[in-house]
Amino acid sequence: MSAIEEEEVRGGLFKDINAEDEDQQPTVIESLCMNCYENGSTRLLLTKIPFFKEIIISSFTCPHCNWTNTEIQSAGRIQEQGVLYTLQVKTKEDMNREVVKSDGASTRIPQLDFEIPAFTQKGSLSTIEGLLERAVAGLEQDQPTRKVCVLSVTVSTLMFQITL
Repeated sequence: MSAIEEEEVRGGLFKDINAEDEDQQPTVIESLCMNCYENGSTRLLLTKIPFFKEIIISSFTCPHCNWTNTEIQSAGRIQEQGVLYTLQVKTKEDMNREVVKSDGASTRIPQLDFEIPAFTQKGSLSTIEGLLERAVAGLEQDQPTRKVCVLSVTVSTLMFQITL
């Protein structure tokens, strides 16, 4: 399929995100819960964020064990070059700023000498605070293994968590 045909096909599937468009509803699919192995439901919404790109928003919920999972996946072409956004957090309210983060994006906090490398977190719609909480949870998850293997990394991880 040529790039022109591909764009025409996508144009029908991916509509600009618009709160007033009542026709733009998520598709609901019955799917398996990976936590309890009962059936839950996944909601999928194919949309375009203006001046950003085409994305797939998915949200899973299980009525049996109450497990939930949400993520955003890129549906468009990968750009040849990335984009750099800089935010200086000056107030607590700045931590509540919403961020659309692709799985290929990296996040860096120079003041803390901390970086979340690309492809280590799934794409998400979150806040700055949410990105950091997810990173800390990931660090805590592997901490017992790190304590046994590399003491210096364990100390660095603990110091970072205290700094937050």
